[in-house]
Amino acid sequence: MSVHHLSVQNELLKHKVDGLEEALQHKKKHKKKGKALDLQQRQKYHGGAVLWSPRKLREARAREAVRERDETEEKLQKAQAKKQRKEAQLQRQVELEQRRVERQRLKEAKELERAEKAIERARKVEAQHQKKTIQQAQERKRKASQVTLSSNKRQKRASAAQAGVQTQDEPSAAPPRVTSRGRNVNLPQKFR
Repeated sequence: MSVHHLSVQNELLKHKVDGLEEALQHKKKHKKKGKALDLQQRQKYHGGAVLWSPRKLREARAREAVRERDETEEKLQKAQAKKQRKEAQLQRQVELEQRRVERQRLKEAKELERAEKAIERARKVEAQHQKKTIQQAQERKRKASQVTLSSNKRQKRASAAQAGVQTQDEPSAAPPRVTSRGRNVNLPQKFR
């Protein structure tokens, strides 16, 4: 299809739409029907021609104007009430959403606080465990060193005693004293 062909079709469709819109507006104009004035206020009409005075026509038109004004005011009030209800509903929805968001925020904060407390507790337990392990290791070292020190002291004492006995034995030439179990007894210098 060419561009010229498409543009012609477009123009024809626009013309058709314009014609349909005009026909619709014409139909709407003719649909309006005039309302009969309420001229008969408390009188019964049994047929026949009735002539109304200009004053009665003015009164009837005034009553019709008041009735129309009341109807428009009532419609306006209903529209305002509907608008206020919608605004109140929107406000409630906004408040509910804000409360939901606040609850969610508080829940997340509590969960975060709980997690932090759990981490802190685990850290303390781990620190105590490490401290206990270190203390136990140090106690084992102390016990081991005390055992070796005491055995070293005994060995040193025994070797020192033997050395002292040998050095002192040489000048005094006294035999060393021995207990019933066969151990050498070192007497202090002042008791010799």
